[in-house]
Amino acid sequence: MLHNIALLAAEEGAENGFWLPHDLKEVLWGTLSFLIVAFLLWKFARKPAAEAMSGRIERISTELDAAAQTRLAAEGERDRIKAALADSDSEAARLIEEARRSADQLTVDIAARTEVDIANLRERAQADLASTRAQAESDLSGELSRLSLGAAERVVESSLDPEAQQRLIDQYISQVGSQN
Repeated sequence: MLHNIALLAAEEGAENGFWLPHDLKEVLWGTLSFLIVAFLLWKFARKPAAEAMSGRIERISTELDAAAQTRLAAEGERDRIKAALADSDSEAARLIEEARRSADQLTVDIAARTEVDIANLRERAQADLASTRAQAESDLSGELSRLSLGAAERVVESSLDPEAQQRLIDQYISQVGSQN
């Protein structure tokens, strides 16, 4: 490659040597301008660049510390959540067991209450039945008394010969049978 550069430089005209371009003044002015720019950069830009770099290093260090703190806090929160999750599982099991016991107790209480209600209903039904029976017997007795009175009135009105007596009995039986 150097050989190609040397050939290109040789084609342009005057040669100054293998390493120098053909115009020595250009090299001198280029070197001088480079040194001036380098000096100005060193004089005026060195401090702000160093401060920027040290500020960047401090900022990165601060961010790394904050990230480490955040990571520790997140790990603590993770451990707290795992513990709470384990506690919630045991709490759920406890609540389920308590609900089962409560349901069993409620079943026993309802069964006992139902037994008491059934016994009360039977007693009331028997009392109602006895009352209804007594009322029916009373009504029947009153009806029989009324019918007997009616039959006695008819007997008294007519003579009591054996045929008339049989006829009255038959009439009475048919009347009682038709009314019931």
